[in-house]
Amino acid sequence: MHRLAEYCQVISHLFQCHTHDGGVRARRYISGLLCTAARKNMERMSEAIPKANSQQLQQFLSSSPWEVGPVWSWVALEAARVMGGGPDAMLMIDESGFSKKGRHSVGVARQYNGRLGKVDNCQVGVFSALSVGSRTSLIGSRLYLPKEWTEDAKRCKKAGIPKERQKYKTKNELAWELIEEAVETGVEFDWVGMDAGYGRDQSLLLKISGLGKFYVADVDCSQQVWADEPPGSTRPRAVANSGARRVDAIWKEHQSEAREIELRDGENGPVRVRFWRRRVWIWPKTGEIPVEVWLLVSVRSDGGVKYSLSNAENDIPFEELGKRQGQRHFVEVCFKDGKNYLGMGEYEGRGWTFWHHHMALVGVAMLFTVTERVGYKRSMPLLSVRDLVEVIGGWFASFLTAEDRERIVLKRHRRRRREMKSKRRRARAKIAKSNLTK
Repeated sequence: MHRLAEYCQVISHLFQCHTHDGGVRARRYISGLLCTAARKNMERMSEAIPKANSQQLQQFLSSSPWEVGPVWSWVALEAARVMGGGPDAMLMIDESGFSKKGRHSVGVARQYNGRLGKVDNCQVGVFSALSVGSRTSLIGSRLYLPKEWTEDAKRCKKAGIPKERQKYKTKNELAWELIEEAVETGVEFDWVGMDAGYGRDQSLLLKISGLGKFYVADVDCSQQVWADEPPGSTRPRAVANSGARRVDAIWKEHQSEAREIELRDGENGPVRVRFWRRRVWIWPKTGEIPVEVWLLVSVRSDGGVKYSLSNAENDIPFEELGKRQGQRHFVEVCFKDGKNYLGMGEYEGRGWTFWHHHMALVGVAMLFTVTERVGYKRSMPLLSVRDLVEVIGGWFASFLTAEDRERIVLKRHRRRRREMKSKRRRARAKIAKSNLTK
């Protein structure tokens, strides 16, 4: 447990403020994210962590002036150091939805929530994560603002959105910001991975190539490519009438050529897929010439088919390319751990500053779990995020006496009485107003 205190001490300077010791509050909040509270909101975390105060933590996230940029930069460089980085590292770009009630939480709208697989009232964050082998850690975040927000200056001001961020940006533009941020920070990686929401943007793929990076970008089954290099020196306006074909149609003709490969050793045994690749051409709208890329197709044991495009070199080994396509599995595990065990989606703040502060601290907590798992990979190779949270939570719980637990329950009861009194008062006022209008 002392390692968590040492870990937080290393970065305490990133949270220093003129009026209080931000490093202490950061340590308490990170400890709260790593504790075993049933729900990781301010009240529950402050109950679990000695000397933590919910109001102070709320202020620390809502209005304290510390910046998230230096925190994410430290997380990114430390993640690369701990996991290895370099040629084997892949920068993952993905988004995650956070269901919310009402319309006041910054960026909330009726929009697609990937976690639920449907349109929902939610916030959507675009994230970058560094992945090396089976280890993955978040290293950056951006909150997506729908047009209904950026076109309402009053609403943006109330949520505390800086003026420079009130201009509408697509999720793909935010993704490019995160990629540039990782490069400028000095994170070493050769690969970029993304799902079809980003992979269908061939202009984005062209920019990634311009950085000298390889991409593995999932695409929809309806994505059109050329099986042979398209003729002419000008990009066809009607791609479908120029010889381009859907990737699923090309795959259908070559299914018998697929070979079974092993992606990784899973908890239930080896994870195997049928994998196939071939060279095809794409022609980004912003590109002057067609680009030759790999079309990758993998078929899971349940019959699900994944299509991807990659600008990897011609001589890359067959199985390596298949494993690169399967690497996105680990960013999904990263989000799952963040939401199940690290309070990633259990925040209750509504404002711009709160959201970004919270996500940066989740990134710090997540990196701590990665650091511990790497450190214990020989003695405890099966160590999970859940295991760590239970150990840390048990350590904090040992400091609570019977009197402490009774005091916590009584505090909860006082808060509930205040809430009940307030709700009853509003209900009576509503009834009185209704009677006056009759």
